[in-house]
Amino acid sequence: MLAVPMRTFPGLFVGRRTVLRAEEAPRDLSGNRYVCGACEDELALASDPEVFRDVVVRCRCGEFNQL
Repeated sequence: MLAVPMRTFPGLFVGRRTVLRAEEAPRDLSGNRYVCGACEDELALASDPEVFRDVVVRCRCGEFNQL
C-alpha cells in the first residue's frame, strides 16, 4: 500500500468541488492510502485516483486537501 500525501489549499477553491469530511471518504482496503498534507493523518483509501478528481477532503485537523 502506497501512502500518497494530498495537497492542502487555501480556503477559497476554484471550480465545482464536493467537500467530504475524512469520515465520509472512500475506504477501498485494496487501494492506496491518502494522507493529509498538513498533519499526515490518514484521509482515505482508494485504488483509483479518479475518485478524488472533483473532491476536497476536510481532515480532522481542519485542513482542506485535494489531489
